Amino acid sequence: MKTAAAGLAIAAIIALSLASVGIAESSEDAKEIHQCIYFFYYKNCYTCVVVDNYIKTLEASYPLLEVIRFELWNETNYQTMIDFYKFHNISTYNWPVVFIGNEVLVGSDIQSRLEPLLENKTGWVCPSLDALVPNYPEDEPQPENPPPPIAIIVGMALADSMNPCAITVLLLLVVALGVSTTGIWKAGGAYIAGNFVAYLAIGFGLFTVLQQFEMPIYINKIIGVAAILLAAYTLFSKIPVQSRPVIKKLINQSTTAPLAFLAGAVISAIELPCTGGPYFLALALMTQYKMGEPEVLAYLLLYNAIFVLPLVAVLALWGRGIVPRVPKNYIRLVSAALIFFVGVILLLI
Repeated sequence: MKTAAAGLAIAAIIALSLASVGIAESSEDAKEIHQCIYFFYYKNCYTCVVVDNYIKTLEASYPLLEVIRFELWNETNYQTMIDFYKFHNISTYNWPVVFIGNEVLVGSDIQSRLEPLLENKTGWVCPSLDALVPNYPEDEPQPENPPPPIAIIVGMALADSMNPCAITVLLLLVVALGVSTTGIWKAGGAYIAGNFVAYLAIGFGLFTVLQQFEMPIYINKIIGVAAILLAAYTLFSKIPVQSRPVIKKLINQSTTAPLAFLAGAVISAIELPCTGGPYFLALALMTQYKMGEPEVLAYLLLYNAIFVLPLVAVLALWGRGIVPRVPKNYIRLVSAALIFFVGVILLLI
């Protein structure tokens, strides 16, 4: 069991050991960053007093808010206000006025718009007469997130599908059945369906778990290295010795379609150390892309459809009276070559 589990462990340890194990934190709260506004007012102006009192309540709510007040009886302050108005191409000078980021709030606008602008972190840099204030770093428009590279996912699925473990078990089941062609189709089809459903559920569960971890930006390179190491392991992977009696018992009991379906589901989980390496790497790669549940499900359906394709081919041949030979060493070589090729591509992109 230890030898068989090593293959899956290669992928898991390398991908997760270099990933951040902390759950991704939410963006910084607006009240926890320094913000700066310029407030121009007259002391004997009623509206100015009302606005000033409002700003004082904001200062209490935003402990890092810096309010720089300019009393307009001071000629220098008055000229500074005019300079800011001119910088924003405004020719009418009214007060009270607040400058925050690239925004100009006059009179009642201050009470209706200032707090939402603070929540958007608009005041993270003090207003300037030299240049416009840039957006807060986390609010910069992000490039569209492309979908996971379909060729890589398909390559992993093809490599996974050509694993002798799953094909051998299906052949053992068909031999054990020894029934008519119709019976073989029913039991064999149910077995493949059990494999498909269980592998799909396992993949969705693993993806959900992996998505909770904050992967490093160089995860592609990690997966590439892991894929190359996994390619070497694939040449020697086998079903765990301790699992073989369990698999044999399940096969012998698969006399009906429902039992064959159940056997397929259970055996797919038992085979995971033998077959799961490419699957794990594909899932780890998918987690770095922003995907909704429908997209994740679509990728997993595609992956698992490819995964069971050789099983369907073997069953079809047997149903037509052709006993397929399984050149295990050749299949392992092709599977390892595919995984190696995918690993190299990930290192290069």
